[in-house]
Amino acid sequence: MDHDEDRKIGEDGLSLSEFLVPDTPEIKELKSIYTNEYEYSEYLSEIEFSIAEYYHNENRKVTDKDVIKALKNIKLNRNKPISFFERPLEKKIVDSLVEPLEESPLTDHEFTLVLDYVLWVIDNRSWLKDKQAYIKWITYVLGFFSEDEEKKYESQFKKFASKMGVSGAQVDMLLMKREMTDDFFDEEDLFEDENLLEVLGPDEIFENDRTAEDLETGFFLMEDDEKFDFLLENGPDYVNLVQSYVLELMEKDGFEKIQEFYQKFNEKYENFFPLHFIMGTVYIENDPTLAKFYFEETLKAVENYGDLPKSYKYEIKQNLDSLIKYIEEPAEKPEEKARSSKKGKRKGVSRKKASNEDDEIKWL
Repeated sequence: MDHDEDRKIGEDGLSLSEFLVPDTPEIKELKSIYTNEYEYSEYLSEIEFSIAEYYHNENRKVTDKDVIKALKNIKLNRNKPISFFERPLEKKIVDSLVEPLEESPLTDHEFTLVLDYVLWVIDNRSWLKDKQAYIKWITYVLGFFSEDEEKKYESQFKKFASKMGVSGAQVDMLLMKREMTDDFFDEEDLFEDENLLEVLGPDEIFENDRTAEDLETGFFLMEDDEKFDFLLENGPDYVNLVQSYVLELMEKDGFEKIQEFYQKFNEKYENFFPLHFIMGTVYIENDPTLAKFYFEETLKAVENYGDLPKSYKYEIKQNLDSLIKYIEEPAEKPEEKARSSKKGKRKGVSRKKASNEDDEIKWL
C-alpha cells in the first residue's frame, strides 16, 4: 500500500469537523459570506468544480434537487466520518474539501456559511424553471461543455431570459465564463447587480406563485426560529415543508422542539391530520406507543374532516389501521419471520426510516 492510499484511509476515518477550528464571537455574528466571496473562493471553487465535473463526466441526469440534498447532508453530518458519505456526488464534494480545509481551516460556522452560499446560488437559478438550472449553468461557466454544447446552452438561456424580461447586459453577466484563478472574485462589478444576486428574504422566497418544491432551498436557508414561525403561520399550505422541518429536527434529536411545534400548531389548526401522521412516523421507531397515539389521532381527525370523499377516508383508514396493527404485533422470532415471509408479505404497510430524501415517508 503506497503513501497516498495510507493517507486516504486515514482521512476516511476522520470527520470534516476535525478539519475545522472553533468559532470566535466575531465569526458567529456572520450571517452570510455574500460580498466576501473572495475570502472563501478556494472552498467555493472546489464545491462548484466537483458538481460540474460530476454532472459532465459521471451523471448527466443529476438534478439541482440532488445537489441540494447532498449539500444539506454534508452540512448536517459534518461531524461523522468521511466514509459516511457514500453517494457519489456527496463523496466527490467532501473529498475535494479535505485538502483546502487541511491547509487553511475554516471555523465550523464559516463552513456552514460556505455551503449555505452555494445553496443560495442554486436558488438564484430557479427562475430558469429547469430541474438542472444551476448544474448546467455552473458546468457552462467552468468551461466543461464542448463548443456545440456551449452554443446550445447559450441559445436556450438567452431565449428563456428574454421571455422573463432579463436585460441583455444581465444575460451577458450571467453567462460570463470565468477562468479558474484566485482573482475571479476581485471583479467587484460581478456582485453589484442587486436585482440578480440580492439575498432573498422570507417575503420574496414565499411569493404566492411559488410551489413548495420551488421553495425548498429558500426554506432551508431560513434560521430555525424563522422556519418555526413561518410554518405556524403557513403550514397548512405547505405540508411537505412541515414534514421536512419535523424530520430535520428528528435527525438532530430535537424532540423537545418537535413537541413544542406540534402543540402550538395543533392549538392553531386543531385536528390537522397530516401533522398527526407525520408525528406518528417520527416516533414509530423510538416510541411505538406514542406513535400509535398519533396514528389514532390521525384517524379521529380524518373521520371528523367533512371535505374528504368517503373513498379517500376509507383508503387512509385502511393504511392507518395497518400501521397500528403493525405497532401492536409482538416482534417475531427469526424462525417465525422466515415462515411468514414464505406466505407473503403484508400489504399496505411501510416501515421506511424517515429521512429528508426523495423517498421520505408520504402521509398518504
